Amino acid sequence: MNKVNKKKIKVLLVEDNRLDILSTRKMLTGWKDSPFEVECASLLSEAIERLEKERFDAVLLDLGLPDSFGLETFTSMRAQAAHVPIVVLTGQDDEELSMNALQHGAQDYLIKGDINREALRRCLRYAIERKQNEEALWIRNRIIESSINPIAITDLQGKLTYVNNAFLELWTYQSADDVIGKAVKEFWDKKSEALSITEAVCSEGSWVGKIHSRRKDDGKLDLQLSAFIVKEKDKSSESLCMVFSFVDITELTHLRRRLKTEQSFAGLIGHDKQMLELFDTIREVAQVNIPVLIQGQSGTGKELVAIAIHNESSLVDKPFVPVNCGALPEGVLESELFGHVKGAFTGAVCDRKGRFELADGGTIFLDEIGDIPAPMQVKLLRVLQESTFQRVGGEETIKVDVRVISATNKNLTEEVSAGRFREDLFYRLCVVPVYLPPLCERRNDIPLLAEHLLKKALTEMSRQDVTLSSEAVDVMMDYEWPGNVRELENALQYALVKCRDNVLMPEHLPLNIHKTDVPGQPCPPKKTRKKRKHKLNTEKVWQALAETGGNKIEASQKLGVSRATLYRFIEESEKTGKITAI
Repeated sequence: MNKVNKKKIKVLLVEDNRLDILSTRKMLTGWKDSPFEVECASLLSEAIERLEKERFDAVLLDLGLPDSFGLETFTSMRAQAAHVPIVVLTGQDDEELSMNALQHGAQDYLIKGDINREALRRCLRYAIERKQNEEALWIRNRIIESSINPIAITDLQGKLTYVNNAFLELWTYQSADDVIGKAVKEFWDKKSEALSITEAVCSEGSWVGKIHSRRKDDGKLDLQLSAFIVKEKDKSSESLCMVFSFVDITELTHLRRRLKTEQSFAGLIGHDKQMLELFDTIREVAQVNIPVLIQGQSGTGKELVAIAIHNESSLVDKPFVPVNCGALPEGVLESELFGHVKGAFTGAVCDRKGRFELADGGTIFLDEIGDIPAPMQVKLLRVLQESTFQRVGGEETIKVDVRVISATNKNLTEEVSAGRFREDLFYRLCVVPVYLPPLCERRNDIPLLAEHLLKKALTEMSRQDVTLSSEAVDVMMDYEWPGNVRELENALQYALVKCRDNVLMPEHLPLNIHKTDVPGQPCPPKKTRKKRKHKLNTEKVWQALAETGGNKIEASQKLGVSRATLYRFIEESEKTGKITAI
């Protein structure tokens, strides 16, 4: 039976001594079935030329050649054949030279006169294997380095030993030296979570899941983590290191959260275009630590916006301290904001921190900022400019790091023009203006808000399910709501007191909501009232939905009914499977 021909190991012997050539060739090829094939070159230039034209598995290189001598011989050869393992051949007196060659990349060295066949064969095989391993490792490293996903390797104690470029970019580090040696748990938001994950990797061998982290600039990161332990080859009991591979899903999480909360955000309810733009603005301004001025009518939810900005920012774990500037007289307001020392005034029986001091490191919310008197405006301006103040009656200067969010129901531009509000203070407070629309500017949110506030009121009153009738929603849609969301909430609480059944009807609502002559407010347009006389049927509904691209809000306006009425009609039609006239 013919044996399968195995590919020969092709060796280039670079040697000018004829006897050494013969003896080396004999040791490699002088027996049956030798795996080696040897070709020779007596000059460095000749060897380099051969390497350029042919493929060799290894090179045996004498460092003393007619056209080159010493370490330069090796470096010249390696420059031309970096991919080929080189074993250096030297004389008895050149061992130091051989060691230098090893330091410059030689795979091994052999001393002439001390070489036997087995040693030479073993040396070449090991050299080829080491070179192959080096190249495989280089390729793996290149793959890891070029990976778009951040990758980190740690020792078994969780200390970083390697990170790729994507890791550095994600966490905004300049160099691997900035992170090597750090504990991987430092890159988790919750250190306890990191500890449990590394323990799971060590005990179970792997872990997959979502984690939260922060960049150096405190930007939030949502990450998908795949971690596993690397064990020594063929020794399942010996662990070598842990590998952590991250996928940045921050944007994906943001989009999912956006889809999930498109009708509500941080306690704010609405799907009107103005509200969706407001939600985006909140997310944007939360990422930068600059003053924000929230402008809107009373009852629109300005404090909810301030809380949302704080909770979406990197200061979420820090204090949020609200102050109603319009509810306090000047003397009390100064003490409330800046604190006082013992004996500063009658009743000051001990030192007391002010709101700015309590908010240090976090956010202070100055509500009704347009109502503060002129002397307090000067003092507040200084705090905003210098981040320092003194307690009432005190001499010590206190420095704080506070984000300032303020709110007002006044037109501060008009207040500045009238001389009632300092222009320099206005520009300090209003770096980013945020407008919160009144309820009458976002009528389409009224059914959604009413449903939300009704559920809230039912919980507070420990009542069973009560639903809104379409007629009650129609009445609420026609009202101007000068008191905004707060008035709507009060109206629903009143209606629940009056309602003893499971359906809230128009007669349960406060009397003033049925009026059309609300003082100081224009009457609502009556177009929808006129159209409302027409009864709904399936054909009209589907036609309206088709013309509006499936937008139920626009379809309800086109049909002249409330959104709740349209929803109820569609729901009943789906249940009965027949046309329902209303």
